[in-house]
Amino acid sequence: MYWCFDCGSSLAEFEIEYADKKSQTIDVAFKAHEREKVLKAFGTDHTILGDIFAVIWTTTAWTIPANQAINLNPELEYSLVDTERGLLILANSLVEMCMTRYALDGKVLATVKGEALGGLEFEHPLYDVDAGYQRLSPIYLADYATATDGTGLVHSSPAYGVDDFNSCIAHGVAYDDILNPVQGNGSYAPDFPLFGGQNIGRP
Repeated sequence: MYWCFDCGSSLAEFEIEYADKKSQTIDVAFKAHEREKVLKAFGTDHTILGDIFAVIWTTTAWTIPANQAINLNPELEYSLVDTERGLLILANSLVEMCMTRYALDGKVLATVKGEALGGLEFEHPLYDVDAGYQRLSPIYLADYATATDGTGLVHSSPAYGVDDFNSCIAHGVAYDDILNPVQGNGSYAPDFPLFGGQNIGRP
């Protein structure tokens, strides 16, 4: 359903007027909850040291607090890349581009298809910041995750995207468990951890 924050009402599709908008992008790292399972999925040596992170790229940073999953394409190849900032999971075809964007040197340790990573669990990026975010984001396999840009991994906030919603529901997330902290006025609910009362469209 289309919604207008200014007038506080739903909109019909014909009422929508689109304008060009330049959005800031961010890359966000989700730490592996059980790193040994990730190493096993990649078939790598378990003596490898360092935290492991699934890295997503998004143009809608305001949806990160409501993240509930990470989507990978089952047919794409994903690499485990050793860097000075930890072991990063990235689409294999985007590794070089990502290393340039992050100003890091990276060595690919192993590469597998996305289907091998389904079900692995990662910690919400704010897991260690506030108890309200101590939840896990599982990897769900979805064809809409592509390697055309970003990292090849798509973070999923099912309340704010049709593809995200369909993927989470298909993987067993109950309707009542979908997080929807943004209220009708465009602000996070007052009691929402860390961001309560802040508006997603204004600084």
